[in-house]
Amino acid sequence: MLEQDRLLQRIQQMRKSSGKISWFWKIILDWNNIQFAGGLLLILVGASLPAFVHSDYYLGIIIATILYAYVGLSWNIVGGYAGLLMFGFIPFFGLGAYTTVILLNSFFISPWAGILLGMIPAVLLALVTSFLTLRYGLKDDYFLFFTSAVMVVMALIFSKIQIAGGAIGISISFVKSSWARMVFIEKEPYLYICLGLLFIGLLVNFLVARSRLGRYLVAIRESEDGAKALGVDVSRYKTYSLVIAAALNALGGGFYMVYTTFIDPPLVFGGTFNFELLIAPIIGGRGTVLGPLLGAILNKPFVELIRGFFSVSRAGTTLMIYGAFLMIFILFLPRGVIGLFEPPYRRFRQRMLKKLTGA
Repeated sequence: MLEQDRLLQRIQQMRKSSGKISWFWKIILDWNNIQFAGGLLLILVGASLPAFVHSDYYLGIIIATILYAYVGLSWNIVGGYAGLLMFGFIPFFGLGAYTTVILLNSFFISPWAGILLGMIPAVLLALVTSFLTLRYGLKDDYFLFFTSAVMVVMALIFSKIQIAGGAIGISISFVKSSWARMVFIEKEPYLYICLGLLFIGLLVNFLVARSRLGRYLVAIRESEDGAKALGVDVSRYKTYSLVIAAALNALGGGFYMVYTTFIDPPLVFGGTFNFELLIAPIIGGRGTVLGPLLGAILNKPFVELIRGFFSVSRAGTTLMIYGAFLMIFILFLPRGVIGLFEPPYRRFRQRMLKKLTGA
């Protein structure tokens, strides 16, 4: 890799005097740039789908897929780059959802602002979680159990809060289509809003991957003791990753509330939904820019497909097929779908570098 990096530097020096194609090589010869470009391409494809898909049912599946990809990108910051075993990720999602609907129903604050304000309690919870886990040295499976416990506690707390609807949940009353209330009869506006969130998640992952923060997080993931020996402030950067992931996830929760118009504690703080949201980055490829998008595209439509075919005629078949689907990825693609593309790209990059430099 050092030799390839030196070759890349030579190419960049060669292209400085000719700005016509320098941007092209910057994209082609960098794996993160390739992934980011691929993500942008998928977003453009998603934006064009309403011209071809006119069924609300299929548009609903597309929107759900995009939302799952976005939440996967959010979790990827803490679970992919930092490598923290954070199973209980949905509390931040739930806080964003509840904040948005409470501000709308009780204080008449538009969801456009409510979704952003929902990041505040999520960030506060992330800071408390980080403080407690770091204070008592909770790592690996202990960290996993702690965050799972937070998920259960949050469900119990919100089931007792009357302004949040208590155990029966809370909804948004639908009167008419309104941009101010982010309520639409058609699904296309929700699709474009969700694509906007996906772009934010993709951009944040891309910037993290290319930044010092991303390099430090990967160092912590690979060897926490080694990172400490090199002078990395492990506690600080773990906290950074958790805060960024929580803030992004809260945005997704706020959108989910407005889109579905109803939530209750077992849903937005429940283990089943939490598990579904985390599947995308796992099968797509953790710690990569494009992996969560690919995972969501493979996972969510497939789940809806087998559910539509087998949920009524053969009870339990859906879970059996889906379980086999996940086992295939775990056994044969431990690095996720993105792992299939990286080795061929590395070989292509090496050939191009040698050809362009005459090495």
